[in-house]
Amino acid sequence: MVAHVMPDQGKVNIVSVPRDTRVYVQNVGYTKINHAHIVGETKGGNQQGTLTLIQAVSDFMNIPIHYYIKTNFSGVRDFIDSIGGIDMQIDQDVTITPEITIKKGEQHLDGAHTLYLARERYSTPEGDFSRQREQFNIVRAVAKKLLSPEHIPDLAGLLLREKKDIIDTSFSDSDLMSLAWLFKGMDSSDFAYEQIPGHNSSALDPLVRTKVYYWSANSEEVKSLTERLFTE
Repeated sequence: MVAHVMPDQGKVNIVSVPRDTRVYVQNVGYTKINHAHIVGETKGGNQQGTLTLIQAVSDFMNIPIHYYIKTNFSGVRDFIDSIGGIDMQIDQDVTITPEITIKKGEQHLDGAHTLYLARERYSTPEGDFSRQREQFNIVRAVAKKLLSPEHIPDLAGLLLREKKDIIDTSFSDSDLMSLAWLFKGMDSSDFAYEQIPGHNSSALDPLVRTKVYYWSANSEEVKSLTERLFTE
């Protein structure tokens, strides 16, 4: 996800970049965007993986990336549990395993079930695109919880305490404090969302050296989207 925070307007625009999006990665060529991190990590370790992915996203969307937050499955789970879970409206039953189903309707999710929902794409009608929307819905539900009367008086302190659940970030403690003050004047409805437009395609991938499935973005549509959502 790429987010554009507009302090003057009290708005946040979020765009999902599909995992199979075909992008240019330096020193590799055109490959899937979810290959970018491993390319950098192989050459220079975990931090280089992060920077390579950021550069690929920046080049693809033709925007600067000023900050980043990187987490993992346990980080997401532990953070959700630390705020007491989240409330979400589930549009249809989501079957995780034969034993685990997240039912349609209003649900209170703990960290484990939030993670199940964020990862599931096989039982959803549009696969990865349904999953992307659910990931945004999770972000919005987290925002709603953090901006509730229960948490907002200590929002800055909460963000600093829960920084431990983040693997890596370019946000300093003072940056997080500033972000918390910004969010105090916002509502979860101030978060807008779109997905990268494009179409299904296939092409030879230079890393796996075989033809693979890609999501091919329309460059003019991406340009229009970024100009509309990522400029104030």
